[in-house]
Amino acid sequence: MRKQWKKLLKKVNLFKLSFLGISPLILSYLFWLPDINLPKLLSGYLIFLLGLVLAQKYKPFKDLLEDNRKLLITTVGLLLLTLAETARKLNWFHIDHLRSAYYLLFLGSIIGVLAKAFLRNSGIKWVIGSVALAVLIASKNIFVFVGFLLANLISADIYNRYRNTLSEIFAVALGNAIFTVLLIANQLLIDPSLVWEYLIVYPISVITEVFILFGLRNLLDLIPFMYSDEKLRNVANLSNPLLEEMLIKAPGTYHHSVMVSLLSEAVAKKVGADPLLVKIGAMFHDIGKLVNPSYFIENTNGANPHDKLSPEISASIIKSHVSEGLALAKKYNLPKEIEPFIPEHQGTKLIKYFYIKAKEKNPNVDISKFRYDGPIPQSKETAIVMIVDTVEAMVRSLKNPTPEEVKKLISSAVERLKEEHQLDDSGLTEEDLEKIKKSLSELILSYYHERIKYPEEKVSK
Repeated sequence: MRKQWKKLLKKVNLFKLSFLGISPLILSYLFWLPDINLPKLLSGYLIFLLGLVLAQKYKPFKDLLEDNRKLLITTVGLLLLTLAETARKLNWFHIDHLRSAYYLLFLGSIIGVLAKAFLRNSGIKWVIGSVALAVLIASKNIFVFVGFLLANLISADIYNRYRNTLSEIFAVALGNAIFTVLLIANQLLIDPSLVWEYLIVYPISVITEVFILFGLRNLLDLIPFMYSDEKLRNVANLSNPLLEEMLIKAPGTYHHSVMVSLLSEAVAKKVGADPLLVKIGAMFHDIGKLVNPSYFIENTNGANPHDKLSPEISASIIKSHVSEGLALAKKYNLPKEIEPFIPEHQGTKLIKYFYIKAKEKNPNVDISKFRYDGPIPQSKETAIVMIVDTVEAMVRSLKNPTPEEVKKLISSAVERLKEEHQLDDSGLTEEDLEKIKKSLSELILSYYHERIKYPEEKVSK
Protein backbone atom coordinates (compact mmCIF):
# COMPACT_ATOMS: atom_id res chain seq x y z
CA MET A 1 0.00 0.00 0.00
CA ARG A 2 2.83 2.37 0.91
CA LYS A 3 4.58 1.68 -2.40
CA GLN A 4 1.39 2.54 -4.30
CA TRP A 5 1.08 5.83 -2.42
CA LYS A 6 4.72 6.68 -3.10
CA LYS A 7 4.28 6.00 -6.84
CA LEU A 8 1.12 8.09 -6.90
CA LEU A 9 2.70 11.03 -5.06
CA LYS A 10 5.71 10.98 -7.41
CA LYS A 11 3.37 11.49 -10.37
CA VAL A 12 1.44 14.29 -8.64
CA ASN A 13 2.29 17.81 -9.71
CA LEU A 14 1.72 19.62 -6.41
CA PHE A 15 2.24 23.00 -8.06
CA LYS A 16 -0.64 22.35 -10.47
CA LEU A 17 -2.84 20.97 -7.73
CA SER A 18 -2.17 23.99 -5.54
CA PHE A 19 -2.85 26.30 -8.47
CA LEU A 20 -6.18 24.58 -9.13
CA GLY A 21 -6.93 24.80 -5.43
CA ILE A 22 -6.65 28.61 -5.20
CA SER A 23 -10.29 29.26 -6.04
CA PRO A 24 -11.73 26.52 -3.79
CA LEU A 25 -9.59 27.98 -0.99
CA ILE A 26 -11.26 31.36 -1.50
CA LEU A 27 -14.63 29.64 -1.88
CA SER A 28 -14.16 27.82 1.41
CA TYR A 29 -13.58 31.22 3.05
CA LEU A 30 -16.76 32.60 1.51
CA PHE A 31 -18.69 29.44 2.34
CA TRP A 32 -18.00 29.79 6.09
CA LEU A 33 -18.20 33.59 6.16
CA PRO A 34 -18.46 35.27 8.65
CA ASP A 35 -17.41 32.66 11.24
CA ILE A 36 -14.21 31.64 9.40
CA ASN A 37 -11.19 30.43 11.33
CA LEU A 38 -7.74 29.39 10.16
CA PRO A 39 -7.84 25.68 11.19
CA LYS A 40 -11.14 25.19 9.40
CA LEU A 41 -9.82 26.95 6.30
CA LEU A 42 -6.59 24.92 6.12
CA SER A 43 -8.29 21.61 6.87
CA GLY A 44 -10.83 22.23 4.09
CA TYR A 45 -8.02 23.08 1.67
CA LEU A 46 -5.98 19.98 2.58
CA ILE A 47 -9.04 17.74 2.15
CA PHE A 48 -9.60 19.28 -1.27
CA LEU A 49 -5.98 18.64 -2.31
CA LEU A 50 -6.18 15.05 -1.06
CA GLY A 51 -9.31 14.58 -3.18
CA LEU A 52 -7.43 15.88 -6.22
CA VAL A 53 -4.52 13.52 -5.59
CA LEU A 54 -6.87 10.52 -5.42
CA ALA A 55 -8.79 11.70 -8.47
CA GLN A 56 -5.60 11.49 -10.55
CA LYS A 57 -6.11 7.74 -10.71
CA TYR A 58 -8.94 8.36 -13.16
CA LYS A 59 -7.84 9.12 -16.71
CA PRO A 60 -10.19 12.09 -17.48
CA PHE A 61 -9.09 13.94 -14.37
CA LYS A 62 -5.45 12.99 -14.92
CA ASP A 63 -5.70 14.47 -18.43
CA LEU A 64 -7.24 17.60 -16.93
CA LEU A 65 -4.23 18.12 -14.68
CA GLU A 66 -1.59 17.19 -17.25
CA ASP A 67 -2.95 19.51 -19.94
CA ASN A 68 -2.04 23.09 -19.01
CA ARG A 69 -4.79 24.46 -21.27
CA LYS A 70 -7.54 22.46 -19.56
CA LEU A 71 -6.15 23.32 -16.16
CA LEU A 72 -6.08 27.04 -16.95
CA ILE A 73 -9.63 27.16 -18.35
CA THR A 74 -10.90 25.24 -15.30
CA THR A 75 -9.09 27.65 -12.98
CA VAL A 76 -10.57 30.64 -14.83
CA GLY A 77 -14.01 29.11 -14.29
CA LEU A 78 -13.32 28.66 -10.58
CA LEU A 79 -12.10 32.25 -10.26
CA LEU A 80 -15.26 33.52 -11.98
CA LEU A 81 -17.28 31.38 -9.59
CA THR A 82 -15.38 32.96 -6.69
CA LEU A 83 -16.27 36.39 -8.07
CA ALA A 84 -19.95 35.41 -8.39
CA GLU A 85 -19.98 33.95 -4.87
CA THR A 86 -18.32 37.10 -3.46
CA ALA A 87 -20.94 39.27 -5.17
CA ARG A 88 -23.70 37.01 -3.84
CA LYS A 89 -22.41 37.07 -0.27
CA LEU A 90 -21.86 40.83 -0.25
CA ASN A 91 -24.95 41.51 -2.41
CA TRP A 92 -23.19 44.01 -4.67
CA PHE A 93 -26.23 44.89 -6.79
CA HIS A 94 -28.76 44.81 -3.94
CA ILE A 95 -30.95 42.09 -5.43
CA ASP A 96 -31.79 40.45 -2.13
CA HIS A 97 -34.34 37.97 -3.47
CA LEU A 98 -32.41 37.05 -6.64
CA ARG A 99 -28.95 36.26 -5.32
CA SER A 100 -28.65 33.22 -7.60
CA ALA A 101 -28.65 35.73 -10.45
CA TYR A 102 -25.03 36.55 -9.58
CA TYR A 103 -24.02 33.20 -11.07
CA LEU A 104 -25.77 34.28 -14.26
CA LEU A 105 -24.11 37.69 -14.25
CA PHE A 106 -20.51 36.53 -13.73
CA LEU A 107 -20.43 32.90 -14.88
CA GLY A 108 -23.31 32.27 -17.24
CA SER A 109 -22.11 30.55 -20.41
CA ILE A 110 -18.56 31.96 -20.64
CA ILE A 111 -16.73 28.73 -19.83
CA GLY A 112 -18.37 26.84 -22.70
CA VAL A 113 -17.22 29.40 -25.26
CA LEU A 114 -13.72 29.73 -23.78
CA ALA A 115 -13.30 25.95 -23.62
CA LYS A 116 -14.34 25.56 -27.25
CA ALA A 117 -12.18 28.49 -28.39
CA PHE A 118 -8.98 27.20 -26.76
CA LEU A 119 -9.49 23.44 -26.35
CA ARG A 120 -11.60 22.75 -29.45
CA ASN A 121 -12.66 19.10 -29.07
CA SER A 122 -10.26 18.10 -26.31
CA GLY A 123 -11.95 17.30 -22.98
CA ILE A 124 -14.42 20.19 -23.06
CA LYS A 125 -17.15 18.27 -21.23
CA TRP A 126 -14.79 17.41 -18.38
CA VAL A 127 -13.75 21.05 -17.94
CA ILE A 128 -17.36 22.26 -17.94
CA GLY A 129 -18.37 19.39 -15.66
CA SER A 130 -15.59 20.18 -13.15
CA VAL A 131 -16.63 23.83 -12.90
CA ALA A 132 -20.31 22.81 -12.74
CA LEU A 133 -19.53 20.58 -9.75
CA ALA A 134 -17.88 23.55 -8.01
CA VAL A 135 -20.98 25.64 -8.83
CA LEU A 136 -23.19 23.01 -7.17
CA ILE A 137 -21.00 22.95 -4.04
CA ALA A 138 -20.95 26.75 -3.80
CA SER A 139 -24.63 27.40 -4.59
CA LYS A 140 -26.16 24.22 -3.11
CA ASN A 141 -28.90 24.73 -5.70
CA ILE A 142 -29.75 22.07 -8.30
CA PHE A 143 -31.40 24.65 -10.60
CA VAL A 144 -28.21 26.75 -10.70
CA PHE A 145 -26.13 23.60 -11.34
CA VAL A 146 -28.33 22.32 -14.21
CA GLY A 147 -28.70 25.84 -15.63
CA PHE A 148 -24.93 26.38 -15.70
CA LEU A 149 -24.25 22.93 -17.17
CA LEU A 150 -26.82 23.23 -19.99
CA ALA A 151 -25.95 26.87 -20.75
CA ASN A 152 -22.24 26.11 -21.23
CA LEU A 153 -22.68 22.90 -23.21
CA ILE A 154 -25.09 24.66 -25.59
CA SER A 155 -22.98 27.83 -25.85
CA ALA A 156 -19.93 25.70 -26.76
CA ASP A 157 -21.92 23.99 -29.51
CA ILE A 158 -23.34 27.27 -30.86
CA TYR A 159 -19.92 28.95 -30.95
CA ASN A 160 -18.41 25.94 -32.70
CA ARG A 161 -20.75 26.32 -35.69
CA TYR A 162 -19.20 29.56 -36.96
CA ARG A 163 -16.33 30.41 -34.58
CA ASN A 164 -16.41 34.18 -34.99
CA THR A 165 -17.25 37.24 -32.89
CA LEU A 166 -20.95 37.20 -33.75
CA SER A 167 -21.23 33.52 -32.88
CA GLU A 168 -19.58 34.28 -29.50
CA ILE A 169 -22.21 36.91 -28.72
CA PHE A 170 -25.05 34.67 -29.92
CA ALA A 171 -23.68 31.72 -27.90
CA VAL A 172 -23.61 33.81 -24.72
CA ALA A 173 -27.09 35.19 -25.39
CA LEU A 174 -28.64 31.77 -25.98
CA GLY A 175 -26.71 30.10 -23.15
CA ASN A 176 -27.76 32.78 -20.69
CA ALA A 177 -31.36 32.51 -21.89
CA ILE A 178 -31.37 28.81 -20.95
CA PHE A 179 -29.72 29.59 -17.61
CA THR A 180 -32.36 32.28 -16.97
CA VAL A 181 -35.20 29.84 -17.69
CA LEU A 182 -33.82 27.46 -15.03
CA LEU A 183 -33.45 30.31 -12.52
CA ILE A 184 -37.03 31.44 -13.25
CA ALA A 185 -38.23 27.88 -12.64
CA ASN A 186 -36.49 27.99 -9.26
CA GLN A 187 -37.99 31.39 -8.49
CA LEU A 188 -41.50 30.11 -9.29
CA LEU A 189 -41.12 27.67 -6.41
CA ILE A 190 -39.94 30.40 -4.03
CA ASP A 191 -41.83 33.58 -4.97
CA PRO A 192 -43.52 33.84 -8.40
CA SER A 193 -44.11 37.59 -7.98
CA LEU A 194 -40.37 38.29 -8.51
CA VAL A 195 -39.99 36.35 -11.75
CA TRP A 196 -40.17 39.53 -13.85
CA GLU A 197 -36.92 40.77 -12.29
CA TYR A 198 -35.01 37.99 -14.08
CA LEU A 199 -36.22 39.42 -17.38
CA ILE A 200 -34.32 42.59 -16.46
CA VAL A 201 -31.24 40.72 -15.22
CA TYR A 202 -30.99 38.62 -18.41
CA PRO A 203 -30.01 41.39 -20.91
CA ILE A 204 -27.62 42.87 -18.34
CA SER A 205 -25.98 39.47 -17.93
CA VAL A 206 -25.43 39.17 -21.67
CA ILE A 207 -23.69 42.56 -21.78
CA THR A 208 -21.47 41.90 -18.74
CA GLU A 209 -20.48 38.44 -19.92
CA VAL A 210 -19.66 39.51 -23.47
CA PHE A 211 -17.19 42.07 -22.09
CA ILE A 212 -15.75 39.55 -19.61
CA LEU A 213 -15.47 36.94 -22.38
CA PHE A 214 -13.68 39.23 -24.85
CA GLY A 215 -11.29 40.43 -22.14
CA LEU A 216 -10.47 36.91 -20.97
CA ARG A 217 -9.97 35.62 -24.50
CA ASN A 218 -7.44 38.36 -25.27
CA LEU A 219 -5.64 37.85 -21.97
CA LEU A 220 -5.43 34.07 -22.42
CA ASP A 221 -4.03 34.59 -25.92
CA LEU A 222 -1.00 36.25 -24.33
CA ILE A 223 -0.06 32.97 -22.64
CA PRO A 224 2.39 31.00 -24.86
CA PHE A 225 0.58 27.63 -24.77
CA MET A 226 -2.91 29.06 -25.31
CA TYR A 227 -4.15 29.38 -28.92
CA SER A 228 -7.46 30.90 -29.92
CA ASP A 229 -8.57 30.60 -33.56
CA GLU A 230 -7.04 33.95 -34.47
CA LYS A 231 -3.70 33.11 -32.88
CA LEU A 232 -3.73 29.64 -34.47
CA ARG A 233 -4.28 31.16 -37.94
CA ASN A 234 -1.17 33.29 -37.46
CA VAL A 235 0.89 30.13 -36.87
CA ALA A 236 0.37 29.11 -40.50
CA ASN A 237 1.39 32.53 -41.80
CA LEU A 238 4.24 32.37 -44.31
CA SER A 239 6.35 34.44 -41.90
CA ASN A 240 6.58 31.34 -39.71
CA PRO A 241 10.30 30.31 -39.80
CA LEU A 242 9.43 26.64 -40.41
CA LEU A 243 7.28 27.42 -43.43
CA GLU A 244 9.85 29.87 -44.79
CA GLU A 245 12.52 27.19 -44.51
CA MET A 246 10.25 24.61 -46.14
CA LEU A 247 9.52 26.91 -49.07
CA ILE A 248 13.26 27.38 -49.69
CA LYS A 249 14.73 23.96 -48.84
CA ALA A 250 11.83 21.68 -49.71
CA PRO A 251 9.57 23.47 -52.24
CA GLY A 252 7.95 20.22 -53.35
CA THR A 253 6.98 19.35 -49.77
CA TYR A 254 5.71 22.90 -49.26
CA HIS A 255 3.47 22.72 -52.34
CA HIS A 256 2.23 19.28 -51.27
CA SER A 257 1.46 20.61 -47.76
CA VAL A 258 -0.47 23.57 -49.16
CA MET A 259 -2.59 21.28 -51.34
CA VAL A 260 -3.23 18.84 -48.49
CA SER A 261 -4.14 21.78 -46.25
CA LEU A 262 -6.66 23.24 -48.70
CA LEU A 263 -8.24 19.87 -49.50
CA SER A 264 -8.36 18.78 -45.86
CA GLU A 265 -10.02 22.00 -44.72
CA ALA A 266 -12.77 21.62 -47.31
CA VAL A 267 -13.31 17.94 -46.45
CA ALA A 268 -13.41 18.68 -42.69
CA LYS A 269 -16.39 20.98 -43.19
CA LYS A 270 -18.33 18.13 -44.81
CA VAL A 271 -17.97 15.73 -41.86
CA GLY A 272 -18.22 18.10 -38.90
CA ALA A 273 -14.50 18.10 -38.01
CA ASP A 274 -12.58 21.25 -37.00
CA PRO A 275 -11.64 22.91 -40.33
CA LEU A 276 -9.13 25.35 -38.87
CA LEU A 277 -7.29 22.73 -36.83
CA VAL A 278 -7.17 20.42 -39.87
CA LYS A 279 -5.91 23.22 -42.10
CA ILE A 280 -3.05 24.18 -39.76
CA GLY A 281 -2.21 20.56 -38.89
CA ALA A 282 -1.95 19.68 -42.58
CA MET A 283 0.44 22.58 -43.21
CA PHE A 284 2.91 21.15 -40.68
CA HIS A 285 2.33 17.40 -41.06
CA ASP A 286 5.52 16.88 -43.13
CA ILE A 287 7.88 19.38 -41.49
CA GLY A 288 10.24 16.53 -40.61
CA LYS A 289 11.22 16.32 -44.28
CA LEU A 290 13.21 19.53 -43.79
CA VAL A 291 16.03 17.47 -42.25
CA ASN A 292 16.70 15.42 -45.43
CA PRO A 293 14.54 17.07 -48.12
CA SER A 294 16.33 15.54 -51.13
CA TYR A 295 15.42 12.00 -50.00
CA PHE A 296 11.71 12.63 -50.63
CA ILE A 297 10.42 12.24 -54.16
CA GLU A 298 8.59 15.60 -54.36
CA ASN A 299 11.91 17.43 -53.78
CA THR A 300 14.01 15.22 -56.06
CA ASN A 301 15.34 16.61 -59.33
CA GLY A 302 17.39 14.24 -61.44
CA ALA A 303 19.16 11.34 -59.73
CA ASN A 304 17.34 9.60 -56.90
CA PRO A 305 19.63 9.35 -53.81
CA HIS A 306 17.83 6.16 -52.73
CA ASP A 307 19.33 4.32 -55.71
CA LYS A 308 22.62 4.13 -53.82
CA LEU A 309 21.09 2.95 -50.53
CA SER A 310 19.76 -0.36 -49.28
CA PRO A 311 15.96 -0.61 -48.88
CA GLU A 312 16.35 -0.80 -45.07
CA ILE A 313 18.32 2.45 -44.88
CA SER A 314 15.94 4.19 -47.31
CA ALA A 315 12.95 3.11 -45.21
CA SER A 316 14.60 4.35 -42.01
CA ILE A 317 15.21 7.77 -43.61
CA ILE A 318 11.59 7.96 -44.78
CA LYS A 319 10.33 6.89 -41.34
CA SER A 320 12.56 9.41 -39.57
CA HIS A 321 10.60 12.38 -40.94
CA VAL A 322 8.02 11.67 -38.23
CA SER A 323 10.44 11.82 -35.29
CA GLU A 324 12.28 14.74 -36.88
CA GLY A 325 8.95 16.52 -37.32
CA LEU A 326 8.03 16.09 -33.65
CA ALA A 327 11.47 17.41 -32.64
CA LEU A 328 11.03 20.49 -34.86
CA ALA A 329 7.51 21.07 -33.51
CA LYS A 330 8.91 21.21 -29.97
CA LYS A 331 11.90 23.32 -30.98
CA TYR A 332 9.71 25.93 -32.67
CA ASN A 333 6.98 25.75 -29.99
CA LEU A 334 4.18 24.74 -32.31
CA PRO A 335 0.77 24.40 -30.60
CA LYS A 336 0.22 21.07 -28.84
CA GLU A 337 -2.87 20.47 -30.99
CA ILE A 338 -0.66 20.35 -34.08
CA GLU A 339 1.74 17.65 -32.85
CA PRO A 340 -0.60 14.62 -33.30
CA PHE A 341 -0.85 15.34 -37.04
CA ILE A 342 2.86 14.55 -37.49
CA PRO A 343 2.86 10.85 -36.47
CA GLU A 344 -0.83 10.11 -37.01
CA HIS A 345 -0.94 11.16 -40.69
CA GLN A 346 1.21 8.07 -41.36
CA GLY A 347 -0.16 5.83 -38.61
CA THR A 348 1.36 2.35 -38.92
CA LYS A 349 1.32 2.24 -42.71
CA LEU A 350 3.76 0.10 -44.65
CA ILE A 351 6.47 1.79 -46.70
CA LYS A 352 5.52 -0.54 -49.50
CA TYR A 353 7.97 0.40 -52.24
CA PHE A 354 11.09 -0.29 -50.18
CA TYR A 355 9.54 -3.32 -48.48
CA ILE A 356 8.95 -4.98 -51.86
CA LYS A 357 12.53 -4.16 -52.93
CA ALA A 358 13.89 -5.67 -49.71
CA LYS A 359 11.70 -8.75 -50.05
CA GLU A 360 13.10 -9.41 -53.51
CA LYS A 361 16.54 -9.77 -51.93
CA ASN A 362 15.39 -11.46 -48.72
CA PRO A 363 11.95 -13.13 -48.53
CA ASN A 364 12.21 -13.29 -44.71
CA VAL A 365 12.83 -9.57 -44.24
CA ASP A 366 11.45 -8.04 -41.02
CA ILE A 367 8.30 -6.14 -42.03
CA SER A 368 8.33 -4.02 -38.86
CA LYS A 369 11.39 -2.16 -40.21
CA PHE A 370 9.22 -0.91 -43.05
CA ARG A 371 6.24 0.23 -40.96
CA TYR A 372 5.73 3.63 -39.39
CA ASP A 373 5.63 3.54 -35.60
CA GLY A 374 2.18 5.12 -35.27
CA PRO A 375 -0.11 5.72 -33.55
CA ILE A 376 -2.97 5.41 -36.01
CA PRO A 377 -5.24 8.51 -36.20
CA GLN A 378 -6.99 9.19 -32.91
CA SER A 379 -9.37 11.86 -34.21
CA LYS A 380 -11.38 12.79 -37.27
CA GLU A 381 -8.98 15.64 -37.94
CA THR A 382 -5.78 13.57 -38.16
CA ALA A 383 -7.60 10.83 -40.10
CA ILE A 384 -8.73 13.36 -42.71
CA VAL A 385 -5.13 14.51 -43.20
CA MET A 386 -4.02 10.88 -43.55
CA ILE A 387 -6.62 10.24 -46.27
CA VAL A 388 -5.96 13.48 -48.15
CA ASP A 389 -2.17 13.07 -47.86
CA THR A 390 -2.41 9.57 -49.36
CA VAL A 391 -4.78 10.57 -52.14
CA GLU A 392 -2.94 13.78 -53.12
CA ALA A 393 0.38 11.95 -53.47
CA MET A 394 -1.23 9.20 -55.56
CA VAL A 395 -3.05 11.62 -57.87
CA ARG A 396 0.13 13.66 -58.34
CA SER A 397 1.93 10.57 -59.60
CA LEU A 398 -0.65 9.96 -62.35
CA LYS A 399 -0.14 11.29 -65.87
CA ASN A 400 -3.21 12.73 -67.54
CA PRO A 401 -5.79 10.70 -65.58
CA THR A 402 -9.47 10.70 -66.52
CA PRO A 403 -12.17 11.71 -64.00
CA GLU A 404 -13.17 8.05 -63.68
CA GLU A 405 -9.58 7.08 -62.82
CA VAL A 406 -9.40 9.79 -60.15
CA LYS A 407 -12.65 8.64 -58.51
CA LYS A 408 -11.52 5.03 -58.59
CA LEU A 409 -8.14 5.94 -57.11
CA ILE A 410 -9.73 7.87 -54.23
CA SER A 411 -12.13 5.05 -53.44
CA SER A 412 -9.39 2.41 -53.50
CA ALA A 413 -7.11 4.56 -51.30
CA VAL A 414 -9.80 4.94 -48.61
CA GLU A 415 -10.70 1.24 -48.77
CA ARG A 416 -7.04 0.27 -48.42
CA LEU A 417 -6.67 2.42 -45.30
CA LYS A 418 -9.76 0.73 -43.86
CA GLU A 419 -8.40 -2.73 -44.64
CA GLU A 420 -5.12 -1.84 -42.92
CA HIS A 421 -7.16 -0.70 -39.84
CA GLN A 422 -5.65 2.78 -40.01
CA LEU A 423 -9.02 4.46 -39.43
CA ASP A 424 -10.30 2.24 -36.62
CA ASP A 425 -9.80 4.83 -33.83
CA SER A 426 -10.59 7.95 -35.84
CA GLY A 427 -14.30 8.23 -35.12
CA LEU A 428 -15.11 8.47 -38.84
CA THR A 429 -18.28 6.60 -39.79
CA GLU A 430 -19.05 4.90 -43.10
CA GLU A 431 -21.26 7.86 -43.93
CA ASP A 432 -18.35 10.23 -43.21
CA LEU A 433 -16.04 8.22 -45.46
CA GLU A 434 -18.54 8.34 -48.33
CA LYS A 435 -18.79 12.11 -47.91
CA ILE A 436 -14.99 12.36 -47.90
CA LYS A 437 -14.65 10.32 -51.09
CA LYS A 438 -17.32 12.36 -52.88
CA SER A 439 -15.91 15.69 -51.69
CA LEU A 440 -12.32 14.75 -52.58
CA SER A 441 -13.35 13.63 -56.06
CA GLU A 442 -15.04 16.97 -56.75
CA LEU A 443 -12.20 19.03 -55.27
CA ILE A 444 -9.36 17.19 -56.99
CA LEU A 445 -11.12 17.27 -60.36
CA SER A 446 -11.47 21.01 -59.82
CA TYR A 447 -7.91 21.71 -58.57
CA TYR A 448 -6.19 19.51 -61.15
CA HIS A 449 -8.57 20.46 -63.97
CA GLU A 450 -5.79 21.25 -66.46
CA ARG A 451 -4.06 17.92 -65.87
CA ILE A 452 -7.16 15.74 -66.07
CA LYS A 453 -7.55 14.13 -69.47
CA TYR A 454 -11.20 14.15 -70.45
CA PRO A 455 -12.18 11.57 -73.09
CA GLU A 456 -13.04 13.22 -76.37
CA GLU A 457 -16.39 12.49 -77.92
CA LYS A 458 -15.97 10.73 -81.26
CA VAL A 459 -17.91 12.31 -84.07
CA SER A 460 -19.33 9.75 -86.46
CA LYS A 461 -18.97 10.48 -90.15
